[in-house]
Amino acid sequence: MIVDMKTFNFNLAVILLSMSLILISGCSTIKPRVDVYKNEVLNDIFYKHENLAIELSRIPGVNTPNSRYLKAVKLLYKDYRGGYGKTFSTILDAGYPEERAYSAHLEALLWIYADEGGQAKTKGILKDYNVESLLEQVWGKCVGERWDEWGEVRMRLSTPALVTYYTRNALRYIPERNDGRNYAQTPYETLLTTGGDCEDFAILIVESLEYSGYTARLFTVDIVTKEGKIMGAHTVATYLEEGKYFFIQGFDGKYLTGEVKGPFAEPLDMAYFISESIGGVPLRYYVDTIQEFIEGYRLNER
Repeated sequence: MIVDMKTFNFNLAVILLSMSLILISGCSTIKPRVDVYKNEVLNDIFYKHENLAIELSRIPGVNTPNSRYLKAVKLLYKDYRGGYGKTFSTILDAGYPEERAYSAHLEALLWIYADEGGQAKTKGILKDYNVESLLEQVWGKCVGERWDEWGEVRMRLSTPALVTYYTRNALRYIPERNDGRNYAQTPYETLLTTGGDCEDFAILIVESLEYSGYTARLFTVDIVTKEGKIMGAHTVATYLEEGKYFFIQGFDGKYLTGEVKGPFAEPLDMAYFISESIGGVPLRYYVDTIQEFIEGYRLNER
């Protein structure tokens, strides 16, 4: 068979061109990796576990080019893949992830990983996870430069469990003054003085929970004895979750435990519980925003 070289060369050129087009077309579907974070460690995690990378990047000091937490993040990620998925899910789901600034539980873990030999300590925490145990090891009495600025502390107190731990361990109960000079403190003032009375605790708690997505209010009960004698008023922080009411009291070392109480079906149920805890019965109760409470406090000095 006689082969026409011109025809052969033309056909070969067509074949090579077609193959090139196929290769180019195939390559066009392979998108180059786009770095979304400021360091390579977070970017590597992002392409395997996007949600974890997002949560880690929100923690202050992590998403920076030369973050001091790079080694800690690597160690945390190793445990994340190493059979502790259920524990990490519990940690990341705490509170309102879409509303809070970041996961303070995850931050606390990261602080441990950042310590020398910290990974060995985390094994026990991850195996038998308990918020209180984690905070006792990491937060302690909430002292030092990490706890000096209210803006930072407020972001950290993103769940009822976190805010109750803080108020019990970082603050002291200071009875209300009776010389006419008492007033409702701002959370920053309560932080500076490391304490306050019932309304000061409640204001700090409500502001923290509201900042992290909770529906929270100040709840005040005027309390009388069973014979009708005025005992005084008591204010707590209340919040609504799944249609039920809960409240948190400041710890005073005697009557009030500084824990989450609830659920309650109605505010009146809370009023009776609070009154009975200090040996009285409710006369009336008020539900206020922080601003409404402060304005009412100035007018009425409840």
